[in-house]
Amino acid sequence: MERQAFLARLRAASGGGAPPNLPHPIEPVDGVPEVVHLRRDEPPAEVFADAAAAHAWNVRRVDSDEGLRAVVEEVCRMEDVARIVLSGDPETAGLAEHLAAQGFEVLAGRAPADAAGADLGITGALFGLAATGSVAVSAGRAGGRSLSLLPPVHLALVPASCVVPSASDVWRRMGEHFPDGPPSQLVFISGPSRSADIEFTLTVGVHGPKRVWLALLDHR
Repeated sequence: MERQAFLARLRAASGGGAPPNLPHPIEPVDGVPEVVHLRRDEPPAEVFADAAAAHAWNVRRVDSDEGLRAVVEEVCRMEDVARIVLSGDPETAGLAEHLAAQGFEVLAGRAPADAAGADLGITGALFGLAATGSVAVSAGRAGGRSLSLLPPVHLALVPASCVVPSASDVWRRMGEHFPDGPPSQLVFISGPSRSADIEFTLTVGVHGPKRVWLALLDHR
């Protein structure tokens, strides 16, 4: 009986849905060191593309909106996609109509249930980190926290103008990047998740998508 009462309290507490992506106040931190990597003097977008490919991202360079649509169609074809969920990031603007016209089912919501039921999640990116090939996804601008995590395939759209040399370029300028406070969740994705047991058996995709694609938008 106690178990049923406990579950009933949980259902009542979660009946309002997920909490909003409220910003949190920034605590000033002095002395965050600058990360100096070996290719710091090279164009960040070039370094980022190479590092991302080395971490199992399927990287495509895009120089037009038409090229972006072609990459999205390539991903859908290669991954046998039928259902797609799109984030609210500005990089995804216009894709829903295009995909629907191509016969794909575009899920209207961005709740975890929608993301879990999709074959592909498409998000934008707040930053790309050249040193590690990582993509930073903000829950505030994406409109949800699960769009890059629950679908088995993730496509990240990263404007070349948003690529920074390393994570320290984000943390050392938090007030500049988030004048109203950071989002409730900021995820740094460095390729598909990897887990290994005590016998060093590697498993990919246990904690997120098994396959990840990246469209580097050179025209944005």
